[in-house]
Amino acid sequence: MNFNPIINFFSALEPVSDDLIEQLREHATIISVCKNSRLYPDGIADNNALFISCGTLRKYTIIDKKQITLSLYGENELIGYTEISHYMDDEGLEAICDSELIVLPKDFVEELYVKFPEVDKMVRKIFSLKYQKIVHESRLCRLPSAVHRYSVFSKASDRYNLPARILASYLLMREETFSRLKTKHKKSSCL
Repeated sequence: MNFNPIINFFSALEPVSDDLIEQLREHATIISVCKNSRLYPDGIADNNALFISCGTLRKYTIIDKKQITLSLYGENELIGYTEISHYMDDEGLEAICDSELIVLPKDFVEELYVKFPEVDKMVRKIFSLKYQKIVHESRLCRLPSAVHRYSVFSKASDRYNLPARILASYLLMREETFSRLKTKHKKSSCL
């Protein structure tokens, strides 16, 4: 089992002890999930934190029988077990493509807080990264037009190679609008 992606992620935040790495190898699980696998509700995300080794996940809700993408999660990103808000009845988490995840059970994560002082420092840094992501997503949804939202998103979106329907719902626009803006952006980039 290859735990190197999560070990590297943690090590980039704070020096990690060999004992913590040993505990991680003992209690975490690596799983592969297929495209469109539902991870919440009724899936592995219920009481677990998830680290994405490869692949992309999305958090979404359903309003008027239409799926709206609330957040995107890419490789080397950690999803805490509290990130599914439970504020909306139809909120879910799914794999957009075949993905490899490292599952960290809630009890194990809470045990790490007690045993390893560096975990508290890591979590503070992870919260800082999460805050930056939420601020970015908040800015996107407040921009007044689809053109503005696409422009801001396209500058930082190299990591997401996703279906147009998902990106369009994430950017609060129709799929046709997204497709038109993408084509226009490609043409202007070529010039």
